Amino acid sequence: MYERILVPLDGSLLSENVLPFVESLAKRLGSEAILLLVVSQDKKALDRPLRAYVEKRVSELESLGVKASGMIIYGEDPAEEILAFGEKANVGLIALSAYGQSGSKWKLGGVASKILQGVRIPVLLTRTSSFDEALEQRNLSKVLVPLDGSKAAEDILSYIGELAKGTDSEIVLLHVLEPLRIPSYVESIIETTLKPEEREDWKERKDRERQENAYQYLSEVAQELREKGFKVREVLKVGDIAETILSFADQEKVSLVAISSHGQQSGVARWLFGDVASKIIEGTTKPLFMLPKRKGILFAEYQ
Repeated sequence: MYERILVPLDGSLLSENVLPFVESLAKRLGSEAILLLVVSQDKKALDRPLRAYVEKRVSELESLGVKASGMIIYGEDPAEEILAFGEKANVGLIALSAYGQSGSKWKLGGVASKILQGVRIPVLLTRTSSFDEALEQRNLSKVLVPLDGSKAAEDILSYIGELAKGTDSEIVLLHVLEPLRIPSYVESIIETTLKPEEREDWKERKDRERQENAYQYLSEVAQELREKGFKVREVLKVGDIAETILSFADQEKVSLVAISSHGQQSGVARWLFGDVASKIIEGTTKPLFMLPKRKGILFAEYQ
């Protein structure tokens, strides 16, 4: 699944904060790390020092027991070059830092955003601002996996299981229910169908039933993972989806947030292109794993 890991760098120390994650993953999973430096055409005169930089990073990984190789591509659109190379080289994961030469987080519309919106390959986006922080988070001690109740969203679990192989990771399954909102005209219609004694607390009963069904779903998914040997905890919350996920990730001090780009329309399916996407991708301070799966003219289905 992760035989090859593509690691885009830009020559800055901040972009290299992804390397501890790559080292840990590659050693545990036996993956090859491919370091890729995309440089504009006007930098060709610097080819020799640029290759020396890539070769040095490759040698450092090899000295740690990682199979590694390096590549330089000259082009004007780093995101497009990274995506094209990733598919051509048949990589199983793109691992990159959300920090680059500017020292600021890549915003939506930048390189990271283009990769997240155009990718058909799983992505690991790290958010660490120091090498020491990266060393601490790379062990994936606690992985947060938000689920929306759909089988499509559950596809991510096999990828996270492989990612956490050989670790003592706790997988936290989080299901966030938005508050129950029923338009007043719908309430009136429903109440006309109920007996008088049923009208007083029917909304509370409906909400309890909804939460019980959601927790039953979480319990079933968690049990399947436990049977495979994983340490799992299930959590049910009610509130705004993005805000609840972000606050829970911070409170629990998770080392990775894992999301799928598909699921129910009311949940994860809108993450990539709506307000929830912006809040999760830009709002989290945690490393992010994203599994894409798209169908259509612009994006083929990721297999």
